[in-house]
Amino acid sequence: MLLVLQWLDERRPADGTIALSVTTAAAELGLEPGRAGVMSVLAALGDLEERGLVRVALEGPVRRDPRVTLSDGLRRDASAVFDPPAT
Repeated sequence: MLLVLQWLDERRPADGTIALSVTTAAAELGLEPGRAGVMSVLAALGDLEERGLVRVALEGPVRRDPRVTLSDGLRRDASAVFDPPAT
């Protein structure tokens, strides 16, 4: 949900890609500070990637702050929830 909210906050980039601060995500999720929280977020990203919901790219000198691309289906579902059709 945190990834979807960030995608929405970033004005829904068409390619579905957001820059994720793993440290900030861990804090926002109320995880243990430091390495344990960071590892929990990275493990969750790995799980989401295995399920085909996101694609994670660890680039650059700081490898714990990845670029995360939400799948088409996830973006479509989020849009349906946050932009329901007018009745």
